[in-house]
Amino acid sequence: MIIFTDLDNCLLDSSYSAISIRDFVHSLIEKGITIAVISSKTSEEIDYFLKEMEFSGPYAAENGGFVVIDGKRKELGTKSEGIKNDLHNIAKEQNVRIEIFSEMSAEKIKELTGLPDHLIPLAKNRNFSEPFRFLTTEDPNFIEELKYLGYTIYWGGNFYQLYKGSSKGMAVKIIREKRNGYSVGIGDSPNDYSMLDECDYPILLRSKKNTKYKSYEDSGPLAWKKAVKQVLEERNV
Repeated sequence: MIIFTDLDNCLLDSSYSAISIRDFVHSLIEKGITIAVISSKTSEEIDYFLKEMEFSGPYAAENGGFVVIDGKRKELGTKSEGIKNDLHNIAKEQNVRIEIFSEMSAEKIKELTGLPDHLIPLAKNRNFSEPFRFLTTEDPNFIEELKYLGYTIYWGGNFYQLYKGSSKGMAVKIIREKRNGYSVGIGDSPNDYSMLDECDYPILLRSKKNTKYKSYEDSGPLAWKKAVKQVLEERNV
């Protein structure tokens, strides 16, 4: 069995820590279950959390912008420099004021997200995606122009997430080519749908009811653990 999982509102708690669920994750690994992180976070952030949880495994960073498996890295997405150039050019053409995450001060990021100081530099070091926000009223023409250029864009709570040429679903496909077995997917937002659609048993946290996915209203490590235990019971693992 392989569990594909997002980090925020899944393995991570409200303080951006996964310590509370570390022992349970280790018990899964001892059963021979692979845990594969599929996240919008950067590779440096993911590496940090894997070290915190004391395990290693395949993962995909920045919404599948690149995949790491068996020590090898496969790049899929458009580079951040190109994304930032498009953002700045469109903003200038349309006279729209925006703020790009990787160009913001650490103080402003902490104010908006609550990220601990030690995680902010890791989050800013982006290679295949660029979160941004409007400094004035949201401009639908700006968003439509980005979609016209082929970007995937979604609202992530504090910022719009922006990337092109990749998806979490594409990353799952690549990992499944190397890792056989029954697959479980755990996410908490529409950005996870492409990942969930590639899994045998898709789970959506923070959802009252979803006819396509197994749904749980709660989120975070305790809800993640409850959902996984349900799968193990149903599969007699």
